[in-house]
Amino acid sequence: MRRQARSALVPASVGVLALTASLAACTGTTPTPDSSPTSTTASPAPTASADGLVIPDCEQLVPIEQIQAYEPWRGVVLIQSMEGPGLGDVVTGPVAGRVAGSAQQARGCLLGVPQSDAGLAVYTLEIPDAARDDLIDELRADDAFTEISVGGAPTFVIATEAGLGASTVSYTFGENAWIVLSGNLIDLETVPLVAESVLAALVTANP
Repeated sequence: MRRQARSALVPASVGVLALTASLAACTGTTPTPDSSPTSTTASPAPTASADGLVIPDCEQLVPIEQIQAYEPWRGVVLIQSMEGPGLGDVVTGPVAGRVAGSAQQARGCLLGVPQSDAGLAVYTLEIPDAARDDLIDELRADDAFTEISVGGAPTFVIATEAGLGASTVSYTFGENAWIVLSGNLIDLETVPLVAESVLAALVTANP
């Protein structure tokens, strides 16, 4: 069962608003649930900091065929992908904001059901180890979050009414990768379906 709570660590509305704008821009040419999945924007090539994490493109991080295999997500498509340090503003709160601001790189993947308000933002950030540890400590001290394990990686989940209504936010930490999920397509039970895919893609790209 999802926990309804408030916390200073939940993502800012900017990510949700960007996703909604992208979904609203989709017209009759957008794929339907029975169509082959496409993206309105070409996904950038995998990126990496000088000696750091390789972040695959969105098609590898969240394979649409795998997402659509879950029946309630059958109509989900990749709407938009983006990258750059500017993605660090998708979270708020003193600790989370500082950690996001220290990200060496970031990639965002916006998923959704065309012509609806159903959506999910998937952000992958490379963060310093010390900053990661500080954030994990802060999350564990925040009773609003539920901690679970996703593929052995610590994951913190919260249900929130922020932004455009009820949605779920999760933070998953794998080595120096911080995976942020935010949207109304997920809940406590389905967060692992997406987070595990992102973790697996990161492991493959960083042998």
